[in-house]
Amino acid sequence: MSSAFHIHIGGAGVMIGDMLWQLYEKEYNETNQKNYIYNEVDGNHYPLALFVDTDDRMIHEVQRNKSVKFKKHSFLHGKEDALTYARGCYDGGRLIQDEALECIRKQIETMDRLDEFVITSSISGGTGSGFCTRLVAELNWQGGYREVRKNGFIIFPSSEMSNNIIDTYNAVLSINIMREYLTSITIFDNQSMYNVIDHQLGLDFVDYQHLNNLVAQIISSYTGLRRFNSEDNSEFFSNMCPYPHLQFIIPSYGKLTLMNDYNRKELESKQFIQYLTTKDQKLYQCPSNPNHILTTLLLRQQYLNPFFGKLDIIHKNLDYFFGYRSDIFQCKSSNYQVLPELAEMKQTGTFFSNDASIVSRLQALLDKFYKFKKRQAYTDTYLKEGMENREFSEAEERLSSLIIDYDEFRNFEQYINRDLKQDEL
Repeated sequence: MSSAFHIHIGGAGVMIGDMLWQLYEKEYNETNQKNYIYNEVDGNHYPLALFVDTDDRMIHEVQRNKSVKFKKHSFLHGKEDALTYARGCYDGGRLIQDEALECIRKQIETMDRLDEFVITSSISGGTGSGFCTRLVAELNWQGGYREVRKNGFIIFPSSEMSNNIIDTYNAVLSINIMREYLTSITIFDNQSMYNVIDHQLGLDFVDYQHLNNLVAQIISSYTGLRRFNSEDNSEFFSNMCPYPHLQFIIPSYGKLTLMNDYNRKELESKQFIQYLTTKDQKLYQCPSNPNHILTTLLLRQQYLNPFFGKLDIIHKNLDYFFGYRSDIFQCKSSNYQVLPELAEMKQTGTFFSNDASIVSRLQALLDKFYKFKKRQAYTDTYLKEGMENREFSEAEERLSSLIIDYDEFRNFEQYINRDLKQDEL
């Protein structure tokens, strides 16, 4: 029997993991393949997970939650917070790297077979960017897990709001290594998630718990294909990433509803799909219109949805490259909520899109990186913590190359469409 191993890295990644495992715990009794994410011993079930950070503050927050039984080697922390990619990757990260690999190895030894790694982090911070890239690289080489799928659920910097003035450096330095080693990168940003939650719920106050819950719900639905359906999900993301390094997935999720919303109602299937596929529901919003390379619709409800496995007119009208169409899956389970103010709806869904419109956000990130680098703003901080100047230039070149790859892909698609129209004439 195969199992997945979860790795939660840095402050944001750890707190997403905390919310996710509370959600998994509520779902436990309904699942069919419990050992996909748990090690079951003497009537107890222990998460197959590692929470790792360069300081102890967020780790202790998770350990205070007694609703989930963790083993001691599910937690690892250093002694000092890493603000920069350089400290997370070099100074601070080097000190805990071997111990992290050992914690992972001990838990994987309890499995029959390792199926995949599920990784959460934020690349705005130093640990989530620097140590995450260091660890995923070492999993390939020193750990011996090169052939194992690694699916990342990663928080990217927001376009207009940030609590970290050097998140641009951290993000650009880490993106280029992540795309070398992660099978897929499902991306979010806090500003987009705030907008979606505000649109769906209209809360007076949205905090990080609501954001973490949103990411946790999406991961739970994805792993739920195996846990509830006993369905092979090994090609779920790989089928959406047919081109080298174009593996960035933008999700949309719905529908969140408050417990005290007495006017709440379940949407009809067609309305629901239309709702999910609108631009405003994207959890990483881009200024340009969606331009789908490939998409997957993941429905979640306990009973069979009449649209499961079928394409409706809404899907057919989406703008796809080369006439591709969406895959449709259903996670056959109830919808659980950890946050008491949220209602457990009969139906939820996640629309995953490998969307070429991401190029506009990547270009904005590169432009900001270039402006900082040109003025040598804050570069001394990185150089003092083990980085070399060439790493800045290499990161800039690789991100520029990724943007060119997307542009060439879009231009090729336009070229093909033009030829097809000429042939029709």
